[in-house]
Amino acid sequence: MNLSIHYYVLCLSDDSCKLFEGFRDMLITVENGDFPSIPAHNINARHDMINMKDPIKRFYREVDKALAKYHGKDPLKIVLTGEKTNRSIFSAVTQFNNDIIGVVEGDFNTTSVYDLGQIVWPVIREALSGDRERALREMEDALNNGNIAVGLEDVWHMANLQTGYTLLVEDDYHVRGSIMKTDNAFVISEDVGIMQIFDDVVDAIIEKVLSMAGHVIFIDSGLLIKYQRIALIHR
Repeated sequence: MNLSIHYYVLCLSDDSCKLFEGFRDMLITVENGDFPSIPAHNINARHDMINMKDPIKRFYREVDKALAKYHGKDPLKIVLTGEKTNRSIFSAVTQFNNDIIGVVEGDFNTTSVYDLGQIVWPVIREALSGDRERALREMEDALNNGNIAVGLEDVWHMANLQTGYTLLVEDDYHVRGSIMKTDNAFVISEDVGIMQIFDDVVDAIIEKVLSMAGHVIFIDSGLLIKYQRIALIHR
């Protein structure tokens, strides 16, 4: 499974749906194109238990078609939110079941974008993370054996050499900027272009490790202080 800290959140509701792009715990509302302004189809039929499913299925098929336009351009994993009935009906009609990496129970149609980001981020975090206690023990062994890089610069250099590393990083560790290469030197630039996906050096390193078939484990704040808050174990 190709996981990332960049993902979609699709919020299902009775009469409307919303799509967001997520970057770690920050969400951005998708507003261009025809999503999420798809009209509901005869939602009053929900009160008729006999006729309920067909109009809602039609509605969610339209939602799925709109999602496909975005997913086709940027095929990210999806966190799905909604009441159990709505999620069940959507799952019956969507082409993206294999891309759904987590669900959150409840209707969040009126939840603020900030609050929703805090709600769904733990789902992504858990999907990415493995056994934290085991990883911390392995990190101590790696330190004794010299098989570990610590700090942003050493971790970045090591992440570019091979594949299959395990990155441990404190959950709230952020460093604004972008990584620049000047004569093979590691330079953090505070100037971030408006078109750049990442304005966080830590996030850029996370994505690099994931793209190189590595693993990422998020650790509670303060537990990696002696490792400069970020470490990369290599074999």
